[in-house]
Amino acid sequence: MRRTVPAALATLALTLAVPSATRAAGRADTLLALSHGTRAERRVALTFDLCTTRDPTPFDARIPAILDRLGVPATIFVGGGWAMEEPMALERLAADPLFELGNHTFSHPHLTRDTDAQIRDELLRTQAAIAARTGRAPTLFRPPFGEYDSRVVRDAAALGLATVEYDLPSGDPDPHLSKDAIVRWVLRAARPGSIVVMHMNHPRFHTAEALPEIVEGLRARGFELVQVSELRRPASLPPSATVAISGPKAPATRGARALPATSHGQRSQRRATLQG
Repeated sequence: MRRTVPAALATLALTLAVPSATRAAGRADTLLALSHGTRAERRVALTFDLCTTRDPTPFDARIPAILDRLGVPATIFVGGGWAMEEPMALERLAADPLFELGNHTFSHPHLTRDTDAQIRDELLRTQAAIAARTGRAPTLFRPPFGEYDSRVVRDAAALGLATVEYDLPSGDPDPHLSKDAIVRWVLRAARPGSIVVMHMNHPRFHTAEALPEIVEGLRARGFELVQVSELRRPASLPPSATVAISGPKAPATRGARALPATSHGQRSQRRATLQG
């Protein structure tokens, strides 16, 4: 059955999500996707996707508990379908001052294959689902599978959503990677300004087991852990931190490289880890 949100809530989410400054024509950053922060400051953002999934246990409550215990800010990208299935968990995450919430679409589709109307529907339904439980809609958006093009970024920007990618896929969905391999990879690959992507909706992943050592290791290397919004300060962002999108069929990119075909760079990350 298709999960829906009332039309009135969708309208409310749109109103909450699109501030007047963003609606103004000619906004210079409406076709930019953030892949990392400035390389001049030793700050890293840990991000977690809560994908809409058929998994019978779609929430790993250990992860926010670890983040709270260690005092780690994080950005969590929430699927609208997940929000409908786990409203109490969503409310707890939204009430935690360490966390900020982003939009991760409603049904986790391949957006570059969708029409503009379908893209907007995915985003608006998610905005409405989140706003209905938290009273506010996100201003950040992460496309599923790391896939986006000029239409996806433009449609998101029209709804007041800044597209956020990553430059460090943790590889946590890869069943061949152990907890120790994930820790080694993230600590080795982290750079100033890195945005790390992990998952919070699959308890079978090794994310929760790896997280304390990742946090400890990053801090030992002198990194401050911050939310994505802290990395988006315009004055400190170099041109390389964003990907300018133009043309009707711009390829999905992360930084200057084409995104791998597998989810969140899983295959490329696994190869780098196992070879190292």
